[in-house]
Amino acid sequence: MTPVLDHPAPGFGHEALFYRGDDDLLAGLLPYVREGMGLGESVVVALPRPGLDLLRTALGDDAATVEFLDMAEIGGNPAQIIAVWDRAVREHAAAGRGLRGIGEPAYPGRRTAELTECRLHELLLNRAFDDGPSWRLLCPYDEAHLPRSVTRGALHTHPLRSTAAGPRRSREYAPGEADAMFRTVLPRPTDAVLRGIYGPADLPATRRTVAQFARTVGLPEEKVEALQLAASELATNSVRHGGGSGTVAMWVTQDAAVVEFVDPGQVTDPLTGRLVPSLEQECGRGVFLVNQLCDLVQLRSSEEGTTIRVTTWV
Repeated sequence: MTPVLDHPAPGFGHEALFYRGDDDLLAGLLPYVREGMGLGESVVVALPRPGLDLLRTALGDDAATVEFLDMAEIGGNPAQIIAVWDRAVREHAAAGRGLRGIGEPAYPGRRTAELTECRLHELLLNRAFDDGPSWRLLCPYDEAHLPRSVTRGALHTHPLRSTAAGPRRSREYAPGEADAMFRTVLPRPTDAVLRGIYGPADLPATRRTVAQFARTVGLPEEKVEALQLAASELATNSVRHGGGSGTVAMWVTQDAAVVEFVDPGQVTDPLTGRLVPSLEQECGRGVFLVNQLCDLVQLRSSEEGTTIRVTTWV
């Protein structure tokens, strides 16, 4: 049997919590939150709306000391979430307070592609924070409504598993999966695809083509503008950092418009675009912006080249 830890080890404590139903969820969250309050830690909770309301009500007056974030808003695109936690860690460390977080990125109702990106996100959390300030993050997983592959996968992405007796180490934890996922080719489209090749002289035409595609499939104007700006950033990245040229592909699925950029360059850091870039940083700024603009962004890269797929829900 895996031993229970007497106390969390220094550093980043990343725990998976498995639950079935509201009572089970509260049984896992309330002691964790109140323990943090008793230790003088800041508590930040990022859950989908039903969970937020449930926990806020259960905490009563104590809820006033907790920061609540709607995961559907801050993490609709899972590649946005690490920057949110990074900002919280930095702010509370600067104030001299410990941080205790709750985050449920893989909530019921997510599409398959979103759940895939949630898994990569969970793996990359460890890479982003393992060498930084000490803090804890508890990630609930709904065993009653999520696919079994998702709940079982959480044991691979979290070093710790939350239990009633305390956190246990996960024997299935597999940090190497982050690099393997990042190098994996995305599933190919089964629908009709429009393709074009672009180089330095084709950037304006690429932006116009993507905007025309977005309007043709009926996206609202604000999403057309976001997709056009994303196309500008990604095509420019290909020209500047990805070998000087690339291929753009566009297609429609039952519930989305998809635009994909492929170039022969290689991104070696899977965290690219997930953390706020510094003023001196040249690479990653465009991808970070695209992550803030778009519904779902999937980045994969290897020696064979780089693919960035941008999905807009319709």
